[in-house]
Amino acid sequence: MEAIFFAVVNRGKANAVLHKAQEYGARGGTIFLGEGTVHSRLLEQIGLDESHKEILMIPASRQLCRKLHDMVCREFMFTKRNRGIAFTIPFRRRTLQESGVKPESPAGGAAPAYSCIITIVDKERGKDCLKAAWAAGARGGTLVHGRGAGVPTEFYYPLVIEPQKDIIIIIAPREKAAPIKERIASELELEKPGKGILFILPVLQTSGLFENEPGDQGGVAS
Repeated sequence: MEAIFFAVVNRGKANAVLHKAQEYGARGGTIFLGEGTVHSRLLEQIGLDESHKEILMIPASRQLCRKLHDMVCREFMFTKRNRGIAFTIPFRRRTLQESGVKPESPAGGAAPAYSCIITIVDKERGKDCLKAAWAAGARGGTLVHGRGAGVPTEFYYPLVIEPQKDIIIIIAPREKAAPIKERIASELELEKPGKGILFILPVLQTSGLFENEPGDQGGVAS
């Protein structure tokens, strides 16, 4: 396994995406529930700033990940707004090296256009994390409630999720990742023991992400 393909879709859609992915060669996948959020004052005022989401995670080769991106765009219309988003992150350091993507290299070995910011905090603090991210330019994110999980030692970032945690996943343009990270770390006091952890992973490929229209706040949205 070289990478992990993620698809974030509306509740009830992940099974259809998984079944189609299996037709393309995926051996299986994991579906878990989340809360999708979009930073909009109007939606917040009328109570529509949150929606139920499903997150599909498929371990795959880089070649299969590319096929899955093509599939969700063609079969599930990820090229249109609000149909879902997909992204691929490396599973091992070697995957990143073999892809030719170097985090700080110029064009030719260009850095990824997007970054995946993952924050893990105590339960009920996920909303505070999202508010801090919005203040730094993020527009949306996905909140998942952790119940305990382990990740193999060869994973790109060694991690054990303890019970009763909120996991916040934000995909943001690479140039906004550092300000978002700094704002979250500051407001949630992540420098203090036991307050939480935050890390950033490179995103090798994305589908369904759209830059905001002029006048919108910074970030990306599905």
